Amino acid sequence: MSQMTSTARAGSRPLHRPSTATPKLRVVTGATPRRGAVFGIICATLLAAGLIGLLLLNTALAQGSFILHDLRATSGRLVDTEDVLTQSLEASQSPGNLAARAAKMGMVPSQSAAFLRLSDGRVIGVAKPAQPGPGFTVVGAVASSPIVAPAAAAAAGTTAKPATR
Repeated sequence: MSQMTSTARAGSRPLHRPSTATPKLRVVTGATPRRGAVFGIICATLLAAGLIGLLLLNTALAQGSFILHDLRATSGRLVDTEDVLTQSLEASQSPGNLAARAAKMGMVPSQSAAFLRLSDGRVIGVAKPAQPGPGFTVVGAVASSPIVAPAAAAAAGTTAKPATR
């Protein structure tokens, strides 16, 4: 029975045997360029152009960063120079330095003053010629209780006494 079943099935299907006839040959023409290849070339070109653009942008930003750093350093040096010049100007304008420079030029302090009113050109007060004296007196700071230094007191011919409260 088992043989009969297998032959019954085999007979119902057609048998595929290789044919002995030769297939017909034909000439194949050259392949035409596909539209997908052109699209790929365009995409690759756009990608390369974008990467080159990003490289140039990054280079320009880095160069700007270096310039900014140099300008900040220069600004810091200029601020330091300005501070030094301001301190020098303030020191030269101090009352002590002005008095010393005036004494070197032969100036003497005046005992009287006259003022000129610019609105009508009137002179207010009477100015008298200054007489040469011991020099300028400059007060740097006012102390609540005066203390005479021993060296200054000895030069003045007095004895130094400590201040009492």
